Amino acid sequence: MKKLFLLVGLVLLLNFKTEAQKRGCTDVLANNYDSSAKINDGSCTYPSTSYSTKVVCSKLSDSLIETSGLMYYNNWFWTLNDSGNEPAIYAFDSITGAIIHRTFIKNKTNIDWEEMTQDSQYIYIGEFGNNDGTRKDLKVYRIQKSQLSFSQKSDSVNADELQFNLADQTSFVSANQNHNYDIEAMCIWHDSLHLFSKDWVDGKTRHYAMPRVPGNYSLIPRETLDAGGLVTSACTNSKGDKIILGGYSKTVGGCFMWLLYDFQNGYFFSGNKRRIDLGNALSFGQFEASAFKGQQLYVSNEKYFTSASFRRVEVQQWFAGYRKISLLPPSKLLVYQWCNELVIETKTGTGVLKLYNAIGTCVITYKINNVSTNIDISLLSAGVYTIDVNGVTQKVLIQK
Repeated sequence: MKKLFLLVGLVLLLNFKTEAQKRGCTDVLANNYDSSAKINDGSCTYPSTSYSTKVVCSKLSDSLIETSGLMYYNNWFWTLNDSGNEPAIYAFDSITGAIIHRTFIKNKTNIDWEEMTQDSQYIYIGEFGNNDGTRKDLKVYRIQKSQLSFSQKSDSVNADELQFNLADQTSFVSANQNHNYDIEAMCIWHDSLHLFSKDWVDGKTRHYAMPRVPGNYSLIPRETLDAGGLVTSACTNSKGDKIILGGYSKTVGGCFMWLLYDFQNGYFFSGNKRRIDLGNALSFGQFEASAFKGQQLYVSNEKYFTSASFRRVEVQQWFAGYRKISLLPPSKLLVYQWCNELVIETKTGTGVLKLYNAIGTCVITYKINNVSTNIDISLLSAGVYTIDVNGVTQKVLIQK
């Protein structure tokens, strides 16, 4: 009898452990969300989603028509141009598109710069565009932020470099836009640079990783995603829990982005993978670059049928931590809540924002210098508040 009780207990324990560790889709926004699943197995599927980007600047400077990388640093957005242009990175005004500052990399040339990213000390430039598939001199240039001088409109710096090759590429015969070993996308995650292939033939992308220090590396693909097009951009948010891949279709010119999140151990394709369609090249241009400012995503496009432009994507709405704030009528401002942040859009772009609680006490004063402002509300209680932006007021209901 004791053995029978022991056996029954063991079976119940195993069933409990199995249930506690059940794998499945854990994203409440997915088609196949499983409320009993405890471990995300990357199986989530999502409804077909199309989105129109919000135009921040409809025309960048004529010097930036081949914008191919994007980042936010020193309160400015920065970009670079791709093949054959001057070896420089540019800070630009996100409203007018005018160049604010230009930094020349004096000891390098621009064969085909395709991406830029950053950490706290360095800016990284991807010298790895490879339309023909013949390049054996793939590199990432690295410049120290401490070298930059913002006291004048232009400066010049030196860069060191990281050299690499793709270990899975064995043929270097010229095959213009007809091979799978182009590279245009790169971001930083933890202690490594992460690169993504632009597969002209099969529309997939392979994920590679390498250290962030100068050296010569042979990169082995870690994983593959059927992207359904050409991946030209990658970025990650400051927390490192979300990766955005952007690109366009070779055949029909449709632009898209992939949202990658809830992944495991730096294998970005192991978690949730949601595709958002962004229109075609006739309306959007050719998607080339993306960057986060706080939790807000911005993108730029190369001049194609349209001008090179700078746009915003309200990416928060596709993550489970997002809430649309309840605006109490009449609505004058556009406000979102992203976990413990308010995202507030204004038309003025600059000024002072004040947030008042229900008894009229000002609890937050914030100087704004952009059309989209992120404010930390982690210390506030749920309830009705009043937002005042340059005299325009709006009551909102903050949720917790």
